[in-house]
Amino acid sequence: MISLVLMVVAGALNAVMDKIAFSFKSSVFRNLNPRFWDVKQSWKNQWKWPLQPYTGWYYFGLYTPRYKENFPYSSTFLVWATDAWHLAKALMIGCIGAAIGFHTPVISWYIDGLVMVTVFTVTFTGVYDNWLNSKK
Repeated sequence: MISLVLMVVAGALNAVMDKIAFSFKSSVFRNLNPRFWDVKQSWKNQWKWPLQPYTGWYYFGLYTPRYKENFPYSSTFLVWATDAWHLAKALMIGCIGAAIGFHTPVISWYIDGLVMVTVFTVTFTGVYDNWLNSKK
């Protein structure tokens, strides 16, 4: 049961991601801080402005960001702290991972998987189409 609830939350978070990415101006989020919520602006939160070439040390040569980050790791594993889209994505992935971890087979792995995907998809569609549109 916990797995189903987590998949409902994951589907809703995915709907938030798509709504702010594709229909921000007609969403319930349109009056919130666009620097955090509107993906057309919020991606900038990862980088120092004006844009400068990367000069950091903390990736130890394993990865080289194109630009200087706003704070250490703001373009990699701490990107969830920079904007609503990345935060919703991190929470969605966490919910899916937790759903897998908490899942106890009920019928069989493939039937249970089909139920989980269906719950995710139905929740996504319902939230995206009904709850996240602005009433103006």
